[in-house]
Amino acid sequence: MFEKFFLLFAFVCTVSAELGCPDGWTLGKGTDKCYKLLAGLMDYDKSEAACKALSAELSSIHSDAENAAVYAYTANGAHVRLGAKRFGPGKYDFKWNDGSPMDYKRFNDQYMDNTAGKEDCFDLWLEDRWNDIHCTAQEIVVCQKPGSHVSSG
Repeated sequence: MFEKFFLLFAFVCTVSAELGCPDGWTLGKGTDKCYKLLAGLMDYDKSEAACKALSAELSSIHSDAENAAVYAYTANGAHVRLGAKRFGPGKYDFKWNDGSPMDYKRFNDQYMDNTAGKEDCFDLWLEDRWNDIHCTAQEIVVCQKPGSHVSSG
């Protein structure tokens, strides 16, 4: 009986769970999130709808690693739309659309100016910093979803 138990225990211990992503998605280095670059440029509303159609969200960022994973899509000076909107009159009054806390911030103070009082969205741009923008701006869209555990071993 002990030998059967030991063999079963040894088998269970050699199987590990790794994070993986669906086909067409990329696991962000040092994160637990999968990312997908969508084709074309979109405004905020179309971006949000496109991500939701994939059972995903616009990117919300909570660490240096997540910021770097999304920043990787800014080649050639492109702006990447982030999933947050302004909720109040303050310069930094933003909330993530996925309901997660705004517990990490990388605002570029030079560009957080709410031009004409109409920059109610923001993006990731210069020097891996965030900038407020018009929600109607056409930008690159990167969706995110949690990585899923896959067994290996």
